[in-house]
Amino acid sequence: MWPFAIGLVSALFWCLYYPLDWADLAETRTLDLLLVHHGVFFATGVMLWLMRFKAVTAARLAFCALFLAGGVLQIASSVDVHILKVGRDMPFAPPILIFLIGIALMAWSLRLDLSWSGWRRIGLMTYPLYLLHDVVGAALLGILVRAGLPHLFSMAVVGATMIAASWLVATEAEPRIRLLLDHTVFRYRLKAA
Repeated sequence: MWPFAIGLVSALFWCLYYPLDWADLAETRTLDLLLVHHGVFFATGVMLWLMRFKAVTAARLAFCALFLAGGVLQIASSVDVHILKVGRDMPFAPPILIFLIGIALMAWSLRLDLSWSGWRRIGLMTYPLYLLHDVVGAALLGILVRAGLPHLFSMAVVGATMIAASWLVATEAEPRIRLLLDHTVFRYRLKAA
């Protein structure tokens, strides 16, 4: 039930964001911590999961469409913020299209045989990608755009760099850190088990 509530609050916020000019409100850390900013994305993922493992229903499709609309509005507001940070105009269409194509690929993947072991690795890359792309990716994009590189080329470079970085975190850094913690900080827990 909570993913629906988070998704509905987030979608409502983004649907009212432009009509009520909530740009100043959107930059508050409280809304970020309450998942208002990104709740539509989490709720969309939950809808896709439910449709994959439970059933595709009209209500789930309607919620998914609402959350997708909220996601598009959130991306548009992020582009507005990045325009201010970078100091140059940026197109809205590429990030929105990337998002919608990504969702379409996820929906299509519901029909795939998910027994391939590489899917797990890709799944483990999503959280580092989520953490890295907004801060590190935005900073790198700003550097490349200010250096005079074309915006779409810069986005492709940043996208590839963030995917490579998330792969390194998921396959190299995180397993080593986990092993180190298991042998130091959590060694007593392992002995008790």
